[in-house]
Amino acid sequence: MADPENRESEQAGTGEQALPPAALEAIAARLAVSSRWVNRGLYLAMLLAVSVGSAFLVSPGLYSQKIPELKAEDVGRPFRAPSPAGFKAGRDYELADEALTQTHREQARASVRPVFDYDPSVQSAVSRSLQDAFAEMQAVIQDDEADHRRLAPRPVPSPEKAPDEPAAAARKKAPEPGEAELLARLRGARKRFEQHVLPSDEEDFEALLINRFSTEAQRAALALVEVAYRSKLVTSRDELSRVDAAGITVRILGGSSEHSIDTRPVASELRAQPQALDVREAAAALDAFASVPGNLLPEAAAPLRRAVLRLVRRQLRPNLTINLAETEARRRAAFDAVKPVAIAIKKGQKVLGDGELITESHLLVIRKMREQTDQLDLLQLQVGGAGMVAVIIAAAWLFQRSAFRRFRPTRKDAAFMSLSLLGLLALMHLWVTIADAVHDRYGQMPIEALYFVFPVAAGAMLVRFVLNDELALFFAVVFSCLAGVMIGNSLSFGIFTLVASLVASDRIARAKDRAGIFRAGLATGAVSALLVLFLSLADGRGVSGDAFIGAAFALVSGAFLVPSLVMALTPLTEALFGYASDIKLLELANLNHPALKELIVQAPGTYHHSIIMGSLVESAAEAIGANPLLARSCAYYHDIGKGRNPVYFGENQKGENRHDQLAPAMSAVIIKRHVTEGLEMARQYKLPRRVAAAIPEHHGTRLVGYFFHKAKKEQEGKENPQPVDEGIYRYVGPRPQSRETALVMIADAVEAASRSMSEPTHANLQVLVQKLINLIFSEGQLDECDLTLKDLHLISNSFVRTLEGIYHVRPAYPAAALGPAVKPGLGLSLARAPEAPRKAGS
Repeated sequence: MADPENRESEQAGTGEQALPPAALEAIAARLAVSSRWVNRGLYLAMLLAVSVGSAFLVSPGLYSQKIPELKAEDVGRPFRAPSPAGFKAGRDYELADEALTQTHREQARASVRPVFDYDPSVQSAVSRSLQDAFAEMQAVIQDDEADHRRLAPRPVPSPEKAPDEPAAAARKKAPEPGEAELLARLRGARKRFEQHVLPSDEEDFEALLINRFSTEAQRAALALVEVAYRSKLVTSRDELSRVDAAGITVRILGGSSEHSIDTRPVASELRAQPQALDVREAAAALDAFASVPGNLLPEAAAPLRRAVLRLVRRQLRPNLTINLAETEARRRAAFDAVKPVAIAIKKGQKVLGDGELITESHLLVIRKMREQTDQLDLLQLQVGGAGMVAVIIAAAWLFQRSAFRRFRPTRKDAAFMSLSLLGLLALMHLWVTIADAVHDRYGQMPIEALYFVFPVAAGAMLVRFVLNDELALFFAVVFSCLAGVMIGNSLSFGIFTLVASLVASDRIARAKDRAGIFRAGLATGAVSALLVLFLSLADGRGVSGDAFIGAAFALVSGAFLVPSLVMALTPLTEALFGYASDIKLLELANLNHPALKELIVQAPGTYHHSIIMGSLVESAAEAIGANPLLARSCAYYHDIGKGRNPVYFGENQKGENRHDQLAPAMSAVIIKRHVTEGLEMARQYKLPRRVAAAIPEHHGTRLVGYFFHKAKKEQEGKENPQPVDEGIYRYVGPRPQSRETALVMIADAVEAASRSMSEPTHANLQVLVQKLINLIFSEGQLDECDLTLKDLHLISNSFVRTLEGIYHVRPAYPAAALGPAVKPGLGLSLARAPEAPRKAGS
């Protein structure tokens, strides 16, 4: 059976094609769409399997104990448990206590003070009514005076004769003309007066009338109003004492502020006056105030003082009224705001021990647990748990896929993380069971401290060790959520798991050997122990002895158990999934690897080319923050396929060039074949995927330029030139998907071009490197890796420095320095002699 590559080369050499390009493109497009749907289906199936398996481990399932059936006649009898550990809760329970809840609600209702509305405008209204009443009467007096001035004759003074003093005094004491008429007019205006104030007694009105409703009386009345409204006034004391004897809440009308005031009964002294009075108590307070000499019209007659006091007392109105609707609403809200008092039972908590006497409390707890459990179907629990896990995984997956360019896990990566997640959850479930048994046996040992022993950071550390940062972050987020759910929906344990996983993932990135793994574990343990102490403080428990025990266990787990588990699982992971940790990469970078031994024998020029490239990419990877070990390993193995046909590649040719006898298309096929043969050798030697990826990606989709242009030149001389099929001369790719393979692509072009330089000075090397980087960048070969322009600048500088070290120029030694064996005139230079240009096919 003919080899497919031979058939391809024959077709290329004769210019024949089995199918037109349009048909081939259509077939490729259909295959791509079909492949995408297959991938999506596989990912969904994997997500379903992981979700169901994780839900079975983190939520109540078939392994949970059944709740015992207890009856009233069992009270006082010893409980016979199916296991020595007794009956434990399979999940968290919140068991309501109705009696205690009702008591707390009534207490909350009674604690709400009644709400009264305070109207600050009442005092000003009372004062205004008094002012208006006095103003009415004073207006009558002013009108009367005006009438008399208008009607009375003007007296003519006699300057020659002094007035008769006894006669003037007699006229002054006599009633003024029209006084009776004024009093009559004032009495007639009484209704106008009482339109503003409440009606007064006849005696009081006459006293005010005789005083002509003077300004002094008006000011005294307003002063009494100020005294009366120093406290807030209600209708009666019963209104206060009936609703609350300790105090009330006062809400100011027209504003948003409110405050509480004292409602104790009025004291005997004015300065002990409370904040709230009824109208009767306010009147009594006015009496007490007026009885003090000098407080109320000290120079006026008693009838006037009494009239002013009675007038003000009649005008007192309450400015504080109860709001029954608001009071009831607040009390109802306080009643409803009290949460049901619940008996909290945590998952794994012992409810009844084996041989323990059953009490009424046990009956209540068991009955409530059965009521809640009967409402929860097992299928419902599993569906809810699986849905929760699926949402967590999908949300983290979609976010990281859109946020991080390097988050592109393959099906193998997804399978590895799925198995790691399920395996770690299964081990954790087993450890929780063991920890509960240890806690039952040794009650002084805190259960939380036993949970901290489990190496929660091992999963994320392993993922980062064999894959990359983005996948480790994804695994840490998902596993932390599920670990917190498993430990009784513990937020603290979820935070502990997340922090430990992140620290472990960060530290393991710098581990290049087994000692580095334990250093990463030590850092993880130290941070975990510190976090346990902080969590204890944040939980309000202080730094107790239990917290120190938990911190010690967390330190031991991170420093010893986590790195030990990672070291044990790393070889198994590399064998099953073909991954390469940094330790594996160190082994691959050893030049004694069988693939490199075969390459140095079959293709020494290619081997030398690969070694130089290793130096180039390793320095550049350090400069841009990529993985130097991975970059160097990719450089060593990127051209191992050339060992199958070494003489067709320029660096291995010694004078003869076999391409001179072949058509350009055939030469291009032979050149491109080293990629497929290199992938076959990578599978043969079981090279890790990340290293093998450099074999096709370091060429990307570039042209085999020499033969492409040779074919075009051959067609130019023909009468009927045929268009050159570019697809024959172009590598199939893919383009570089990582920074390390992109470095190998650039270094491959730079190292090949630098060999033909006659003067490898710094300036020449810099121009060459920059030119080749610009060419590769302009061809779009770097579009699918996350190299930045800054990275390209750093790569250029690093390549120039490394090439200067390789191709440095030394001065020629004089003949005498080389001994007598050297003929005169033959100066030997130990500097690198310029090589012939690399032949076609490199």
